[in-house]
Amino acid sequence: MPPRPPEAPPVVVVLTGGASRRMGSHKPALDVGGRPLVARVLDAAGDRPALVVGPGQGVPEGVRVVWERVPGGGPVSAVSTAVAALVTDAAGDTPLPYAVVLLAADLPFVTPAHVDRLLDALGSADLAVTVDREGRTNWLCSAWRLPALQGRLEELGDPYGRSVRDLAHGIRTQSVDDPGEVALDVDTPADLARARDRAEHRPGVD
Repeated sequence: MPPRPPEAPPVVVVLTGGASRRMGSHKPALDVGGRPLVARVLDAAGDRPALVVGPGQGVPEGVRVVWERVPGGGPVSAVSTAVAALVTDAAGDTPLPYAVVLLAADLPFVTPAHVDRLLDALGSADLAVTVDREGRTNWLCSAWRLPALQGRLEELGDPYGRSVRDLAHGIRTQSVDDPGEVALDVDTPADLARARDRAEHRPGVD
């Protein structure tokens, strides 16, 4: 039997291609606490490699950005693009990561510690997903074992317009709570105002 190929550390994938209809402008580039939303989200990668899928406005220099093959296809289409990029890299000298962390670009308070918690939860599951205090699942604050993610993408076929809920169907899933509300997202102008207030007046809870 040939030796098993080596695995690389997890990659943090940040998705910036949402339509931002409720906000009215490209959310990832909006300022919270003096920095673009997407830059704050990328901080959660810590020392791990990061990959941005979608428009690169507000992305710090040096972070890799790839575009969806068919822009506007939704989050699963973006995830498919990210996985394809990682597989292409692995065709050279770069081994595949054992896991992928998926983060929306509108989570200004997500932290490296929360990313660690998601990855730790993969010990008993193929998918670890954040669930807030009200029991709402945030599919775009999650960690996947890469083989499971690849398998589901193959089963789904065309990813255009598919939901992450569809992608996660049938996957061994572990919920990860969020007592510090670090995975709050910013969808509307009112959300943005609250995030800016939190960043200015309550930095200790970030």
